[in-house]
Amino acid sequence: MDKDKLVKLMDEIPFFKEMDTADREHLLSYETHWVQFKPQEKILKEDEVDYGFFVLMEGQVSVMRSKPAEISLAQLVPGSIFGEITMKAKRPRTSSIEADDEVSLFKVDSQLLDRLSPDLTIKIKDQIIDVVISRLDEVNNQLNEFIR
Repeated sequence: MDKDKLVKLMDEIPFFKEMDTADREHLLSYETHWVQFKPQEKILKEDEVDYGFFVLMEGQVSVMRSKPAEISLAQLVPGSIFGEITMKAKRPRTSSIEADDEVSLFKVDSQLLDRLSPDLTIKIKDQIIDVVISRLDEVNNQLNEFIR
């Protein structure tokens, strides 16, 4: 994917909202962290260990779990983040992710975070905290509805 298109996508995706132009340019320089997948290609596999998470830049992916039986859990759209729990918890993945169509992703792993400035690393971690809080709120709301 070309740099101009990635810059435009970064403008549209909330994960990058707190990053200035210099931060974004710096992230773009890590070319191996900007990855693409074809339709039906597995991005992550349940039970594998891979300490990274992804920001979905373009395309759509399906979240699936095979235990106890194969089930589709969700479909994610651009701006979604997945894999963040495994990165921090250092445990095997609890679901698989498969590309539904052509997919472009930004992968963040510990090697990348080690190379970034402390300020940029904090911005990335703050975005993950926002995502986790949002998901926790969503689960709490669903639980409250279920209890009522």
